[in-house]
Amino acid sequence: MFIDNFLNTSALVGIVFILTGIAKVIEPWKFTRYISDLKLLQPKLVRFSALAFTAIESALGVALILGVFPSVTIPACILLLMGLTVLTYWSTSTERAEDCGCYNGWLDITPTQSIILNLVYITLLISAFVWGNYQPTILWQWMLVLTTLVTSGALAFGFLKYWRENDRPYIDLTPLKIDRTWKPKWLGEDSDSTLMLGSKLVVFLSPQCSQCKKWLNVLKVVHYRDDLPGVIGTIALSTVEAGQDFVDEYGLNYPVIAIERKQQQKLGIDSFPTAILLEDGVIREKWLGVIPEQFVERIRQGDLSYPG
Repeated sequence: MFIDNFLNTSALVGIVFILTGIAKVIEPWKFTRYISDLKLLQPKLVRFSALAFTAIESALGVALILGVFPSVTIPACILLLMGLTVLTYWSTSTERAEDCGCYNGWLDITPTQSIILNLVYITLLISAFVWGNYQPTILWQWMLVLTTLVTSGALAFGFLKYWRENDRPYIDLTPLKIDRTWKPKWLGEDSDSTLMLGSKLVVFLSPQCSQCKKWLNVLKVVHYRDDLPGVIGTIALSTVEAGQDFVDEYGLNYPVIAIERKQQQKLGIDSFPTAILLEDGVIREKWLGVIPEQFVERIRQGDLSYPG
């Protein structure tokens, strides 16, 4: 009975740790950006901290499932969850983050729901610690935990490096995949039907993104040039009128579609600006957090002037 109780409580939390670790391994740039937004660490420490946390979280998940050194790992996990709970409350109440960052955007929950889940996990771990019948740790179990630590950290580093060098994920889990046909419904009822014709550059912007504002005039030039794709901007705003106000404020010559933030998240848009190149309605290129450099070069080689 005690063994079953131990396995059913600590292992459950271990599974959660592994799943959240996998989410961070596959899309490490999301968690890296989350840590950066907290502004608690020096920029040079952000990437290392994100990768280290991902590796430790994954290893702890395996340790909880296998019952490796439970007298150490369970208290460590309890303290970790308590710290994450405090961090979630602080970061969301101060508006440094929209959510806890624990699930890396894979699970859409509110900060309150995240805190409640953490308290449930803590309760399960306390139950395992108090009533669990611990078994001696076998060498292969310890080695598996160590292997998980190294492997998850290495994979996260590799995926992050690939994303930084290619401006797109190695494993794309979003609907916006290369060579997939664009679906007009992705941008709602206000979507322009001409998106399915010719060459178009769909750019996802954010009002809070300083980098986006730097590119607004560049995109005006891109849209004006006949030898470059037409530009369609999208921005997370509550109303169509707000989108028009944004266009008027910056004197944009290309249409901007207002969509809900949740719709952006469903499309996997969490980096701004994000650009999607369409050719006759088919996604040919995708860049996260940047504007394609080849367009910049083509603009530089031509006439940069823009009337008005």
